[in-house]
Amino acid sequence: MFSSISAWILSIAGIICISVIVELIMPEGSVNKYIRSIFSFIVVLVIISPLPSLIGKSFDFSQINLENNYTLQEDYIFQVNVYKTEALQQDISLAIGDAGYENVVVSVSCDNYSTDFHIREIFVELENLVMLDKAEHTNIIDIENEILELIKSRANVEEGRICFER
Repeated sequence: MFSSISAWILSIAGIICISVIVELIMPEGSVNKYIRSIFSFIVVLVIISPLPSLIGKSFDFSQINLENNYTLQEDYIFQVNVYKTEALQQDISLAIGDAGYENVVVSVSCDNYSTDFHIREIFVELENLVMLDKAEHTNIIDIENEILELIKSRANVEEGRICFER
């Protein structure tokens, strides 16, 4: 018992000596602050390391259940992709409105659970299209081509993934 306590005290003294030497070598600035906090964390770990054996229970890190953290991250990724999708839809709709076309419904389809924001398809509904005075074209094919160019300039998507519905 006494040898384990003396080994514990020596390990605390050793890590503190190493941290003092490193602090003397490191220049002043923000890096020194981070190194000091890392060594402080290591000192705390060395101090609390014998606590599970003093209590009489061994602590196994493999028993920690991290599945809930993965669920939270999936929810976060989903929500971020929903925000990106809504922002892209709004940006495209505003650009189409600035070009002189109203009542155009834009829907962006993507995989909301992927860490990469990849657009599957963009649907453009022209059923209730209203052309304003500032509209450049009156032919539906020319309007589709203009909207197609507006979408391609704002979204990284191939032309075949943009679908028009009349």
